[in-house]
Amino acid sequence: MEYKSVSTKLSRIEFTRLEDYCKKKGTKPSPLIRELVLDEIETPMPHNVAGKNKIIYNKEKDNFSWFVELDNNEKIEIMKNISPSFLEDLKQIINGELKVRDDSIGKKKDDSVSVPSKLLGGKRR
Repeated sequence: MEYKSVSTKLSRIEFTRLEDYCKKKGTKPSPLIRELVLDEIETPMPHNVAGKNKIIYNKEKDNFSWFVELDNNEKIEIMKNISPSFLEDLKQIINGELKVRDDSIGKKKDDSVSVPSKLLGGKRR
Protein backbone atom coordinates (compact mmCIF):
# COMPACT_ATOMS: atom_id res chain seq x y z
CA MET A 1 0.00 0.00 0.00
CA GLU A 2 1.32 3.42 -0.92
CA TYR A 3 1.07 6.23 1.63
CA LYS A 4 0.94 9.98 1.04
CA SER A 5 1.62 12.75 3.54
CA VAL A 6 -0.89 15.45 4.33
CA SER A 7 0.14 18.62 6.12
CA THR A 8 -1.16 21.91 7.41
CA LYS A 9 0.29 25.06 8.89
CA LEU A 10 -0.66 26.16 12.37
CA SER A 11 0.27 29.29 14.24
CA ARG A 12 2.65 28.82 17.17
CA ILE A 13 -0.29 29.19 19.58
CA GLU A 14 -2.40 26.64 17.68
CA PHE A 15 0.51 24.20 17.58
CA THR A 16 1.09 24.59 21.33
CA ARG A 17 -2.59 23.94 21.96
CA LEU A 18 -2.43 20.83 19.74
CA GLU A 19 0.61 19.54 21.65
CA ASP A 20 -1.10 20.15 25.00
CA TYR A 21 -4.24 18.38 23.78
CA CYS A 22 -2.23 15.39 22.56
CA LYS A 23 -0.43 15.12 25.91
CA LYS A 24 -3.77 15.08 27.74
CA LYS A 25 -5.12 12.47 25.34
CA GLY A 26 -1.93 10.37 25.48
CA THR A 27 -1.14 10.55 21.78
CA LYS A 28 0.99 12.46 19.28
CA PRO A 29 -0.16 14.95 16.62
CA SER A 30 0.28 12.63 13.60
CA PRO A 31 -1.92 9.75 14.86
CA LEU A 32 -4.51 12.24 16.13
CA ILE A 33 -4.67 14.06 12.79
CA ARG A 34 -4.85 10.74 10.93
CA GLU A 35 -7.72 9.59 13.16
CA LEU A 36 -9.59 12.87 12.66
CA VAL A 37 -9.17 12.78 8.88
CA LEU A 38 -10.27 9.14 8.62
CA ASP A 39 -13.29 9.78 10.87
CA GLU A 40 -14.27 12.72 8.70
CA ILE A 41 -13.97 10.95 5.34
CA GLU A 42 -15.60 7.73 6.54
CA THR A 43 -18.66 9.68 7.68
CA PRO A 44 -18.57 12.85 5.60
CA MET A 45 -22.11 13.84 6.43
CA PRO A 46 -23.69 13.53 9.86
CA HIS A 47 -26.20 10.70 9.94
CA ASN A 48 -29.24 12.11 11.67
CA VAL A 49 -32.92 11.47 11.37
CA ALA A 50 -35.82 13.61 12.50
CA GLY A 51 -37.97 12.62 15.43
CA LYS A 52 -39.02 13.39 19.00
CA ASN A 53 -38.39 11.96 22.43
CA LYS A 54 -41.45 10.41 24.04
CA ILE A 55 -41.66 9.36 27.67
CA ILE A 56 -44.75 7.35 28.58
CA TYR A 57 -45.98 6.72 32.13
CA ASN A 58 -47.29 3.24 33.02
CA LYS A 59 -49.80 3.67 35.89
CA GLU A 60 -50.01 -0.05 36.71
CA LYS A 61 -46.25 -0.43 37.17
CA ASP A 62 -45.56 3.14 38.32
CA ASN A 63 -42.69 3.46 35.87
CA PHE A 64 -41.85 5.03 32.54
CA SER A 65 -40.74 4.01 29.06
CA TRP A 66 -38.61 6.17 26.81
CA PHE A 67 -39.02 6.07 23.04
CA VAL A 68 -37.91 8.09 20.07
CA GLU A 69 -40.71 8.53 17.59
CA LEU A 70 -39.25 9.22 14.17
CA ASP A 71 -40.98 11.44 11.64
CA ASN A 72 -41.55 8.34 9.49
CA ASN A 73 -43.71 7.04 12.40
CA GLU A 74 -41.15 4.40 13.43
CA LYS A 75 -40.96 4.07 17.21
CA ILE A 76 -37.58 3.12 18.73
CA GLU A 77 -37.48 1.98 22.36
CA ILE A 78 -34.56 3.53 24.24
CA MET A 79 -35.30 2.24 27.75
CA LYS A 80 -38.23 0.69 29.60
CA ASN A 81 -39.19 0.19 33.26
CA ILE A 82 -37.60 3.48 34.28
CA SER A 83 -38.27 4.40 37.90
CA PRO A 84 -39.59 7.86 38.80
CA SER A 85 -36.53 8.47 40.99
CA PHE A 86 -34.21 7.71 38.05
CA LEU A 87 -36.06 10.26 35.89
CA GLU A 88 -35.98 12.87 38.69
CA ASP A 89 -32.23 12.36 39.06
CA LEU A 90 -31.73 12.53 35.28
CA LYS A 91 -33.83 15.70 35.12
CA GLN A 92 -31.65 17.39 37.77
CA ILE A 93 -28.46 16.35 36.00
CA ILE A 94 -29.72 17.52 32.60
CA ASN A 95 -30.90 20.86 34.00
CA GLY A 96 -27.58 21.36 35.76
CA GLU A 97 -25.54 20.61 32.65
CA LEU A 98 -27.79 22.79 30.48
CA LYS A 99 -27.12 25.62 32.97
CA VAL A 100 -23.36 25.00 32.65
CA ARG A 101 -23.73 25.16 28.85
CA ASP A 102 -25.81 28.35 29.02
CA ASP A 103 -23.12 29.96 31.17
CA SER A 104 -20.44 28.72 28.78
CA ILE A 105 -22.04 30.30 25.70
CA GLY A 106 -23.05 33.45 27.57
CA LYS A 107 -26.80 32.83 27.40
CA LYS A 108 -28.60 35.38 29.57
CA LYS A 109 -32.15 35.39 28.15
CA ASP A 110 -34.55 32.43 28.31
CA ASP A 111 -35.56 32.81 24.68
CA SER A 112 -31.97 33.01 23.33
CA VAL A 113 -30.62 30.18 21.20
CA SER A 114 -27.10 29.02 20.40
CA VAL A 115 -25.65 30.83 17.38
CA PRO A 116 -22.73 29.24 15.49
CA SER A 117 -19.71 31.50 16.00
CA LYS A 118 -18.81 31.09 12.32
CA LEU A 119 -21.86 33.23 11.52
CA LEU A 120 -20.28 36.02 13.53
CA GLY A 121 -17.04 35.89 11.59
CA GLY A 122 -15.18 34.51 14.61
CA LYS A 123 -16.09 37.56 16.67
CA ARG A 124 -17.75 36.99 19.99
CA ARG A 125 -19.71 39.95 21.24
